[in-house]
Amino acid sequence: MFFEIVGRRPLPASVDRDDVEDAIAAALGSDGEVTGAGTGERGWHLDVEVYAAGDPASSAVTIASTLCGLDLGWVAVRHESWTDAVTASQIRGAV
Repeated sequence: MFFEIVGRRPLPASVDRDDVEDAIAAALGSDGEVTGAGTGERGWHLDVEVYAAGDPASSAVTIASTLCGLDLGWVAVRHESWTDAVTASQIRGAV
């Protein structure tokens, strides 16, 4: 399953996109990987592929918890089946 991680503002000086990528990869372990990344006028993004079958909500919580652990609760997460992205703090708070 595919997730898009979207930062619509710059990361804090203490964190760069590689740090976010590494943290998500570590949290997913062999169940997934970051498959793409980019930066543009509207912010930055990471593409994440999760190989584990099951409920997308569980993987979303793993990703959101990782982002919140980096104080990036404002970063949006969108599963391929969702119409809209949801902030990491909203996903984590819904559990």
